[in-house]
Order: sequence, then structure tokens, then C-alpha cells
Amino acid sequence: MDARALLAAVCAWAVPGLGHVVLGRVAKAVYFGVLVMGTYALGVWLGDGGSVSAARFPYHVYGQYGAGLPALVASWIGEAPLGHTVDRLELGLVMTTVAGILNIIVVVDAYETARRDALEGTPA
Repeated sequence: MDARALLAAVCAWAVPGLGHVVLGRVAKAVYFGVLVMGTYALGVWLGDGGSVSAARFPYHVYGQYGAGLPALVASWIGEAPLGHTVDRLELGLVMTTVAGILNIIVVVDAYETARRDALEGTPA
């Protein structure tokens, strides 16, 4: 297994876009980082912080954890919503889960980009 590809994948999971920064693809990193973190932040905002909770949503959290370290932190500090309707909480739950799944695609892209660069001999 290519160590550079593995490093890019781990960095891309931990902070969306960071894996592409490691690979020298800054524009792609900014695009993916803004897309994933923007979607995630919108979901957290809609759910007033209560949309990310392993205790309350044990199945959705697997998708949410795809968003990396921000999801782990939000799950740790997020408890109950602040009082908005259930509709906003559910929409926040969906948005944070979608962000996690999007980031898994970003992780795969970072890994495959690093592997392709290694095969083509593209310098880091």
C-alpha cells in the first residue's frame, strides 16, 4: 500500500480537503473543504447542535463520522436541540449525514489521486 496515498486519505478524513492539500491540489482542497464543511455546518446549525449525537441517532452517526474530526467533536459536545421544531432537527440530521458521506467520496478521491500520481510519476 502506498504510504502517501494512505496519508492523503487519513488527512482527507480528519479535515475535509486536507488530503488534497497534502497532494498539492489546493484549489480542489478548497472546493471540497468548503463543500463538505459548509454542508456539515448548515446541518449543525439547522439542528441547533442536536443533530449530531451518537446516543440519540445511533445509525445516522456512522454517516456523520465520515465528515472526520468535526463530527467527533460535535457528537461529543452536542446534546439536545435548543427548542426549534422537529423538522429543523431532522433536516439538520440529514445534512450532517450527507456531509459525512460526501467526505467519504473526498477521501477516496484523495487516495486515488495519490495512487494515480505515483503511477504516473507526478512529483509531490
